[in-house]
Amino acid sequence: MEVVIVSRHKSTIKLLKQYFPEAKVIGHLSDPNDIPSGSLVIGNLPIETVAELLKRGCKFVSVVLNIPPELRGKELGEEELRRYMKLVEIQELKLSEFIIS
Repeated sequence: MEVVIVSRHKSTIKLLKQYFPEAKVIGHLSDPNDIPSGSLVIGNLPIETVAELLKRGCKFVSVVLNIPPELRGKELGEEELRRYMKLVEIQELKLSEFIIS
């Protein structure tokens, strides 16, 4: 299974590469079709992109940061990431358009 990390944050990439050393790293994903079916994708992506990846048989793991207000907007180091980062697999996702009339 190909592993793809989607991130531009150097500390996040460095930490994730410790667990997934073979992972390909891309800074931005414009088209979910650029990711091979069956891949494991790790990062933060728009929900519509996640839904498309899941439809194509990929696994998606979201990088969740629950950081205190005083650290928001600052570059986190590896130790801070270990403390505040959680990886959450999104296994199912059903989207429907919400129409305001």
